[in-house]
Amino acid sequence: MIKKAGIYLLVLVALSGCEGKIGGDYFFNQIDQLEQALDESEWNKMNAQTAQLKEIYQDNKWKIQLLGDEGEYEGLYQSINKLIAAAKEEDTVNFRIELSTIRSFVEDIYSL
Repeated sequence: MIKKAGIYLLVLVALSGCEGKIGGDYFFNQIDQLEQALDESEWNKMNAQTAQLKEIYQDNKWKIQLLGDEGEYEGLYQSINKLIAAAKEEDTVNFRIELSTIRSFVEDIYSL
């Protein structure tokens, strides 16, 4: 009886956490800041923020590897590097493309 109650409690706790996104706010906040800087054409700010995005990736790489498959987290890393290159070249079109690609990868990784 106690064993069944424990199992039901574990299932209840697990299901209560399955609502919406499960994380990645640090990525989404950084992406939003980059989009705002792009709208204002602040390239110095974008260069600094792309470096911060890469640091966020490095700091959370183990989580991303657990949540996503190899193609997703490797694609995310490549897109971040392309974003950094686009920021250095002040290439608005490629910056926008890579930023949306990064958002897509992060959404895929952090979705259930």
